[in-house]
Amino acid sequence: MLSCLQRASASLVVLTLFFASIPAHAQPVEVVSTSAEQPADRVHLVNGGMVQGSILEVLPNDSLTIVSAASGDRKTFAWSEIAAYEQGGQRIEIGAVLAPAPAPREEPAPVYGPRLHIETTKPASVHLYEITGEMIAHGANVTVHGIHYRPVCAAPCGKVIDTSGGSSYFFGGEGLTTSNRFNLTDARGNVTAVVKPGRRGLRTGGIITMSVGLALMALGGGLFVLSKSRADRDEILGEGPAEPPKYGAPIGLLVGGAAALAGGIVMLVLGKTRYKLKTGGLGLLRPLRFG
Repeated sequence: MLSCLQRASASLVVLTLFFASIPAHAQPVEVVSTSAEQPADRVHLVNGGMVQGSILEVLPNDSLTIVSAASGDRKTFAWSEIAAYEQGGQRIEIGAVLAPAPAPREEPAPVYGPRLHIETTKPASVHLYEITGEMIAHGANVTVHGIHYRPVCAAPCGKVIDTSGGSSYFFGGEGLTTSNRFNLTDARGNVTAVVKPGRRGLRTGGIITMSVGLALMALGGGLFVLSKSRADRDEILGEGPAEPPKYGAPIGLLVGGAAALAGGIVMLVLGKTRYKLKTGGLGLLRPLRFG
């Protein structure tokens, strides 16, 4: 019995040593990443989109450039398109970037001059014009004079007129003749201009009427001289009975021409735009000039 136990023990030892002599084969252990590796930088857009990749350049208040991890393309976004961006693990909100202080706005230079009010004696579109330059051109027998001007305001105006440049002004408008020039350099406070508009058609009619009157007077004068010289010749030569000279037609032409000339002058005067400047003081108006 004892010998059997010894043989069994010896067999167990031999088996143990046999299995111990076999080399162990280690099984490879696969390490599974628990999270996918993500790019370090992100750009969040205002429209809700997002771009991942590597930020190359950040120009605050201008643009941001990133290389997309998905396509490898370089993309540049305007600052207004970006809501926030992440770089190096730090998220930066665009609203947190302070905009540069706005440049100080230049205040316009104060205007020195009177406040002009325009009143018209009859309905008309009266404008105030400022003369900004003049031109004179000389030719062989002709001299041409021209002006450059700009509109300032229309009736009733109520605008402060800048007189620091010492410019001259005049009144006019569509279908109206122009007034004489005037200057407001010495005027201050409230100034009222009472304008009597002159119609261009009336002035043109006056010029035509004056021309007709002058032509009639010239014709009448010529006929008068002709009748007088014929009567004198007949008297000197003694050819037949002397007849009194016929001055009726020439005198009629002279009178008619003079009347037409006078009427044309009146039309010319009435067709010119005239004005009267008044300055206010204690509720009263003091006339300055009339033109």
